[in-house]
Amino acid sequence: MNRFIRTPILSVVVLLVALSHSFVAAQIPMEKLRVAYTVIAPTQLNVWTAKDMGYFAKNGLDAELVLLVGAPLAVTALVAGETPIVHTGASAVITSNLAGSGTVLIAGSINRFPYVLFVTDQIKKVEDLKGKKFGVSRIGSADNAAAVTVLDKLGVKESDVTYVQAGSIPARLAAMQTNALQATLLQAPETLKAKEIGLRPLLDFTKLDVEWQQNGVAVTRDYIKKKPDTIRRFMRAYVEAIHYNLTNPKGAQKILQKYLAIKDEKPVEEAYNEIVVKLTRRVPYPTEPGIQIFLDQLKAKNPKAAQAKPSDFTDVSFLKELESTPSGQALMPIRQSISQRKSIMSPPGRGRVIE
Repeated sequence: MNRFIRTPILSVVVLLVALSHSFVAAQIPMEKLRVAYTVIAPTQLNVWTAKDMGYFAKNGLDAELVLLVGAPLAVTALVAGETPIVHTGASAVITSNLAGSGTVLIAGSINRFPYVLFVTDQIKKVEDLKGKKFGVSRIGSADNAAAVTVLDKLGVKESDVTYVQAGSIPARLAAMQTNALQATLLQAPETLKAKEIGLRPLLDFTKLDVEWQQNGVAVTRDYIKKKPDTIRRFMRAYVEAIHYNLTNPKGAQKILQKYLAIKDEKPVEEAYNEIVVKLTRRVPYPTEPGIQIFLDQLKAKNPKAAQAKPSDFTDVSFLKELESTPSGQALMPIRQSISQRKSIMSPPGRGRVIE
């Protein structure tokens, strides 16, 4: 008789304890945090998912996502303290750091080129880009740095091309339709739109066997000193978002569909498969080769780049700490290997991560 009485009573006690914990948690004020991202593209999915799936909130962060088009603008806001954490192109973080700002990457989201080079009909081969106008989101942005790096290796120097700050992807596509621009870099699903309006893919950067620090999470060293726990909670949410994106294709595609503002499921699936699945790092450490290749490019213009080493631009202590915990190990079970791709700049194989 007592056994049948105790069981429901115990259940009620457990429920009351759980509810009391929930009530206490609800009383803890959420920390407001502005997080900037730089482009409406699949490479930004991690922060979108962290917001929409409640991972920021779960970790005590009332995160406001802010779009600041182009990495240089976002990094300027970062240094000014307007957006203490930014999901941005790594090239602008490195350039700012060399100028003494103290900006560093605490995670490397994508360590490969996510772009396809699209051109107008008059461009038949890479060499034809000499003397032409190449549209980029912003001078100094990730797409600008990627274009300069790859074309330089293919014999087209930065001075051979006129790089034009042309803004958003729709603006660049419109400019190419009127021949105001002759080339630009695009990501899926905008690659499908480009083909629909008659533009031609000339070179698929995603198939190049070269590590490149495309983007990641950036903060300043001052912010690390002042708000380490905020960064710690951000990183937990960020890694949870990566895990969700790679293990829940349908859910991740719904989030992509929302932010890309695309009704058709086909281009969303294309973006997910070509960018998210192929390029997202489950364990988001920055890579040494991916930063070094940009430093090598900067040496001619900035002597400080010649003296710098990749680790000067990163702080992976928060990732290391998270990876050492049981919850972190559950989200980051294995180190992601890099597939073999055609190489124009480096031999096949996996580059070193910065640890």
